[in-house]
Amino acid sequence: MYVDVILPLALPENLTYSVPAELIEDIEIGCSVVVFVQNKMYSAIVQKLYEDEPKPFTVKPIISLIDKKPTVNRRQLDFWTWIAEYYMCAVGEVMNVALPGRLKLQSKTHFSVSDCNVDVTEREAELYSIIEQNKKITLQQIVKKSGRKTIIPILKTMLEKEIICVDENIEIKYKPKIKTFVKLSRTIKNEDELNEKINSLKRAKTQEKLLLYYLSLSENIDFANPVKIPKTLLLAKSKTSLPVLNSCIEKQIFETENVETSRIETENIETNALHKLTVAQQNAFDEINKIFETKNTVLLHGVTSSGKTEIYFKLIENQLQQGKQVLFLLPEIAITQQLLVRLKKVFGNKVGLYHSKYSENERVEVYNNVLGIKTFQQQYSIITGVRSALFLPFSNLGLIIVDEEHDTSYKQHDVPPLYNARDAAIVLAQIHGAKTLLGSATPSIESFYNSKTDKYGLVKLNERFGNVQLPKAETVSILRSFAKNQMNGHFTKQLLDVMFTALINKEQIILFQNRRGFAPYLQCDDCGEIPHCQRCNVSLTYHKNKNALHCHYCGYSVALYQKCKNCGSEKLNKKGFGTEKIEDEIKTIFPKARTAIFDADSMRTREAYVKTIAAFENHEIDILTGTQMISKGLDFDNVSVVGILNADNMLNFSDFRAHERAFQLMTQVGGRAGRREKIGRVIIQTYNPENRTIRDIVDNNYENLFARQIAERKDFCYPPFYRLINITVKHKNIHILNQTAQKIADYMKPFLGEYVLGPESPAIDKIRNEFISSILLKINKTISLVQTKKMLQQCILHLQTEPALKQSKIQIDVDP
Repeated sequence: MYVDVILPLALPENLTYSVPAELIEDIEIGCSVVVFVQNKMYSAIVQKLYEDEPKPFTVKPIISLIDKKPTVNRRQLDFWTWIAEYYMCAVGEVMNVALPGRLKLQSKTHFSVSDCNVDVTEREAELYSIIEQNKKITLQQIVKKSGRKTIIPILKTMLEKEIICVDENIEIKYKPKIKTFVKLSRTIKNEDELNEKINSLKRAKTQEKLLLYYLSLSENIDFANPVKIPKTLLLAKSKTSLPVLNSCIEKQIFETENVETSRIETENIETNALHKLTVAQQNAFDEINKIFETKNTVLLHGVTSSGKTEIYFKLIENQLQQGKQVLFLLPEIAITQQLLVRLKKVFGNKVGLYHSKYSENERVEVYNNVLGIKTFQQQYSIITGVRSALFLPFSNLGLIIVDEEHDTSYKQHDVPPLYNARDAAIVLAQIHGAKTLLGSATPSIESFYNSKTDKYGLVKLNERFGNVQLPKAETVSILRSFAKNQMNGHFTKQLLDVMFTALINKEQIILFQNRRGFAPYLQCDDCGEIPHCQRCNVSLTYHKNKNALHCHYCGYSVALYQKCKNCGSEKLNKKGFGTEKIEDEIKTIFPKARTAIFDADSMRTREAYVKTIAAFENHEIDILTGTQMISKGLDFDNVSVVGILNADNMLNFSDFRAHERAFQLMTQVGGRAGRREKIGRVIIQTYNPENRTIRDIVDNNYENLFARQIAERKDFCYPPFYRLINITVKHKNIHILNQTAQKIADYMKPFLGEYVLGPESPAIDKIRNEFISSILLKINKTISLVQTKKMLQQCILHLQTEPALKQSKIQIDVDP
């Protein structure tokens, strides 16, 4: 028997291995196996089983089978294949993001000395001594101990001389959590024997105290099945120490038992019944179910605070009654915790959470729970999480809910596959025969167009829950405020007045500024010099909390300059403003107000998210300043004012989606205000109050924005009328970069003509010492997308045959 396996590597095709006779009965599609690839061991997933011998080459055998039960089911494999084909990447790259890190194994190379006696050089002797002292040592450890970076050629020579040898060892990364419990010793079989033990401890008071405390926790002692108490809890509550417990174990009073437990805490939650839907919600719910009879995807367009979540919950309840699973996708980790609490109040421990802020071991536990193996608690019927949750091993999926479907966070931007979770969710639902519900107060232009052209169903919810009024939005001219000398820092008089009133009334305020840090850049007043990153072609952002200049692209950091590096002047000015600068000004204007920042810098850990959201919910923070993270689905009942500090930054961005995204961001963040009885206020500071998009935001007129945007996109050949593929080329040598990019453009032009745009240098044309060039392909719906992709792949394969160009990094982004 032979197998084709998927490896977590960017390989052009799967590799084939033979199956040893002893494994034939146990191996299945989806099983995890260990194989050799170029002298290294990896775990791989079996995608295909067959008996015909592959020709004309011989194949290596599988080394071992990791688990007899499949790690990945067939629907997952179908989904991985679709992702790889549509987004033009290797299926191994999909595997890399789909599986938790601890389920992907890779051997470590260890060096050790041999008994061979030959002449060695001084450098070889030095490395030999380091390896000999450590018996088995990795390459990274040798580099660290030797202080040399270029040691691979020396080690290669030593291997050829057989002075040293190499071992490949694979280790299981996932380690279950073990909890130690204490119970009465099995030697104590009745009450008389127990009393004997108590009497024997009259002189050992702390041991007696420990035993009596244990007994106090057990009302009726079952000697055949004694109560188990966690060791740490018993020692803490009895105020005794580990040596005391060990003495009791030696005297056969206690014994311990190690139990494999979950890292994810399970609470005993008293669940509540679902709230009764309002008339508007019930109508929307009925309409969604009716459309689901004929269509697989429905767009729920409901204004902010219209109660979309209650409709989601009712749909989830229906699916659970049918024994189905539900996936509830959210765009940001920041809002998963708030939703998890709400879901658990209704559905209890049927709800699981999955995202990258979980530890690797926690993610494995959730994965195994959904797979139905090694579960420590009830199997999850509902999973909530961000885009990575799409790759969990669902077996009976009935519904996928994509909340805030317009959000750009659903698109993977950094490493392949560069997939859009919203679009991938629709395909995943089709694979499972499930339904997809897209929800948003500000749908993406593409989704709304699909609903207008009858590809998706459309349900509208135009009133807020409880007949609460939409917030009153108004614009304030920054230009006029400067002319009248009414600016205080970056705040207009109108914004400060409503903030002052809100604080007097014990109400909360959200301030939105879509830039983190204190100031976007530093500039010398004398020569105009702006400090730039050494590795990227971008200015450094000043962060006051660290008193340093940071690059947001590569992580480069340097202490704040006291003098200009170009002319030596001390006149260095901080230009622009970010979230830190806004909070700094607030503390000066409202010294008694309690403030916090909610952005990517301040919310780096799961604990930081939970702590800040909880503090704001409990009214321990008066003013919360944040970036776009603050606009996404958070529900706070005491926010009466939202201030948008500079609307123009979002509008004046070189992207065909700039006005759409500005509308979405400002409408969403404005929707955080006035979510209960009182009408909220949204103050939009801008240099251009008459801008049409800003007027649409003030009037809450999405249809007007859509009509204008769809007309522009049709005229200028953008989605949804044309498909886009963006090709990014990177190389450290700018001449090789330009050659490679030009060859790609020249190759595609005979097929697409004027719809090949570029190559062009992007706004930031150098990141991490690599120069960047971009080519944009616009593909008419009348042209085959599959054929275009084939041509592009042929072009890239051809480039890899040219020695001078094959080192160029080429990244393809379908639907950028």
